[in-house]
Amino acid sequence: MTLDVSFLPQLTETEHSALTWEEFTVRDVALRAPVATPDLVTTLTTRLRDAHRIHLADRPVMNIIDTLGRVQTLWADPAYPLRRTAEDLLPRLTGYASLHVRRTLRDYLATFRRDRLLRFLAQDFPDPGVLDGFRPSPAGGRRRARGPAVLTQIFAGNVPGLPAWDLVCALLVKSATLGKPASGEPLFASLFARSLAEVDAGLASCLAVLPWAGGDTAVEAAAFVGSDAVVATGSRLALADLRTRVPEGVRLIEHGATVSVAVIATEALGTDRYGETARRLARDVAHYDQQACLSPHVVYIETTPPRSGVSIEVFAAAVATELAAIERRSPRARFTLEEAAAWANAREAAELATWDDDTRSLLTAGDGSPWAVTVEPLDTPFEASPLGRFVRIVPVTGASAIEGCLAGVRRFVQSAGLACAPARAEEFADVLAASGVDRVAALGRMGAPAPGWHHDGRGSLGDLVTWTDLEPSVDADLDLYDPDDRSGG
Repeated sequence: MTLDVSFLPQLTETEHSALTWEEFTVRDVALRAPVATPDLVTTLTTRLRDAHRIHLADRPVMNIIDTLGRVQTLWADPAYPLRRTAEDLLPRLTGYASLHVRRTLRDYLATFRRDRLLRFLAQDFPDPGVLDGFRPSPAGGRRRARGPAVLTQIFAGNVPGLPAWDLVCALLVKSATLGKPASGEPLFASLFARSLAEVDAGLASCLAVLPWAGGDTAVEAAAFVGSDAVVATGSRLALADLRTRVPEGVRLIEHGATVSVAVIATEALGTDRYGETARRLARDVAHYDQQACLSPHVVYIETTPPRSGVSIEVFAAAVATELAAIERRSPRARFTLEEAAAWANAREAAELATWDDDTRSLLTAGDGSPWAVTVEPLDTPFEASPLGRFVRIVPVTGASAIEGCLAGVRRFVQSAGLACAPARAEEFADVLAASGVDRVAALGRMGAPAPGWHHDGRGSLGDLVTWTDLEPSVDADLDLYDPDDRSGG
């Protein structure tokens, strides 16, 4: 069966049947979508603006949360047809292990439960009523927040399911979305939109999903002109190109490529703890083969005396053992030719470096190894992994040394997984915050951010809205014009 990866409820049946369609294959999955043209995109953004006015602009935010919570309930059912489609096809589209996709998709979609959405909303809006109308401001007067009427969203495709986050964020701030799915994973955005249509067709009419070739300047010009803001996830080069093409007056909200690290305190390497620490680290490294920006590239291990735990070499061997165990359960995804070449070059460089430097070591499963663990010299500056379960372990003299190691990537480091005694958490978190890290999670939980986390150090919802302040002077001075006031001032 050839699956339609578009979602275009804005079109009439006649318009839909008149579309020109193209069929294509991603890995072994047959897909189809309408050919995107500037005229089609203009029609969609115009009708999205109408749908926003009719179905979204005046809808109470709590009603939107209730609706999204009902959608999540559908996805929580293992027998739900769209979930079964996702679990069947996403591993084939992306190459990730079926077991890993099923588990992570289940846990990820639980993020959109009603109670979690309420916490997510409260993170950026302590009074969510500001999205419905003017509310009292802490500074005096009143204020309200508005999302863009129409957003163009360019989705990331490195991790299955990510477009759901972008679509939910837009709806929570009452924005309609024209979404462009990623070429490598063009399916999930349309599945999620279809599930919303099952619950609330009016709200779903505020979403359109249409694939087009990245960098199609004519199609994107039509999309950008018809939008109030553009949200894009991509490489630095792709985002730099977008900046030159998004028209003046249209906001560009960027999410560029980022990296993450792990930090392990000396107490986490105790003889009774290091095995669990290694399991947790391997779990984070293997999460979508480090393609997700939440997986660690480098692990900083504290060497500050007194040390009572295992050596770094013993710990590295334990991590290698855990990665080998994960590979048996959830094999690494197939590489592209470019990815395979980058991985092989990184492994060769690491192996050559061990020949004349006894502070370095490399652990693999031999030729064709699906993972690699390296041990680097003390306080080595950050060096990115080639991904694909390749992790570098760097000893550091203490927590304060981490900031120097991350100096070169301060603008691009995102999350840190932390293993330490509870009393030391803030000590490490302060250093990581000063190093540019915007999220610190427990080691082993790096791939599951808490609802309301500050993506790229910014509010996921707050980043989308603009504010209007109704100043106290309005209430104080405009009494003069009150027709019911007969005092004459």
